[in-house]
Order: sequence, then C-alpha cells, then structure tokens
Amino acid sequence: MKWLIALLFTLNTHHAAAESSPLSGVWQILSTIYDSEEQQIRQPPQIKVFTDKHVFYTYYDPNLNTDEPYLSVGHGTYTLSGGTLSETIENHSNTALVGQTFAVSIEVSEDGDTFEQVVDLGKYVLRERWGRIE
Repeated sequence: MKWLIALLFTLNTHHAAAESSPLSGVWQILSTIYDSEEQQIRQPPQIKVFTDKHVFYTYYDPNLNTDEPYLSVGHGTYTLSGGTLSETIENHSNTALVGQTFAVSIEVSEDGDTFEQVVDLGKYVLRERWGRIE
C-alpha cells in the first residue's frame, strides 16, 4: 500500500511539474498600435522568449538620441494570472528599469499561436500582437 501512495504522489508531482505556461516559447512582434496609430515594425523584429518562469526580450529604445534606435535587451521573471502578465525586470539595457514590475493585460489565442498585450500608459494605450515562432 505504501508503494501505491508513493507512486501516486510521484506521478502527481511529475504531472504538476510538466505543466507549462501558455506563453512558453519564442515569440515575434507582429503588430504595434500606439495611441490608435499602427506603428511600423522595425527590422529585425522584436523577440520575446518565455520559459516557465523567465522572460527574455529585445526591443528598440526610442529614447536614445540617435536617428535609428538601438536594438536593446532585457530579462526577468514573470507571472501570468487571470489575464494579467506581470514582468519583474532583473537586467535591462536601461538600468533605471531594473527591479521594476510591469503589469499588462494579456489574451492568448485559443490555438496558443498568438497573444495580444495591452499596456495602459495613462494618456495612451499600447497594443502589441505577438506570434509564436517556436
């Protein structure tokens, strides 16, 4: 009987560990709408990589005083709960953002191949649509 309880516990623990976030994978930006205006997707396109707990991403920093923004990077941890994605920045090209947590509304498509995130910036709203590439 003890072996049966141990087996069931092991199987249950393995099943729980095998469950992964619906965001796990590699994503590419498909579209960006800022203040109701569609923005041009810069090349190379931005990428986000989600593991079960971490997020790594590239982005274009528009605050640099250059003609062409630089492709920059950041990473941290995240949680996904009830349609809210919270990312806590652990390292970032803009060191002022390290340690901050950002929460955005998110909706993953039924097939799991796209997601849309909505960032409420107060006066403006940023909508990004991402597509799974792996």
